[in-house]
Amino acid sequence: MSDLIFLLPIALTFLLAGFVKGVLGLGLPTVAMGLLGLAMAPAQAAALLVVPSLVTNLWQLFAGPRFGGLLRRLWR
Repeated sequence: MSDLIFLLPIALTFLLAGFVKGVLGLGLPTVAMGLLGLAMAPAQAAALLVVPSLVTNLWQLFAGPRFGGLLRRLWR
């Protein structure tokens, strides 16, 4: 139960940061870092931001129309 109490504010922070990014176009890491920094050490907040940033960047890479051409050009 205590894990849920700890994870709920983090989940709500990422939900709010995603909403702000969708509405205003501000970066999710910028908003999430500011909000998470209120509840934990900045190093911990930065470590939490690695996963969503990596996932969205990889998603955009593989969903893009020119990944194959880029891979062929830069494979060396």
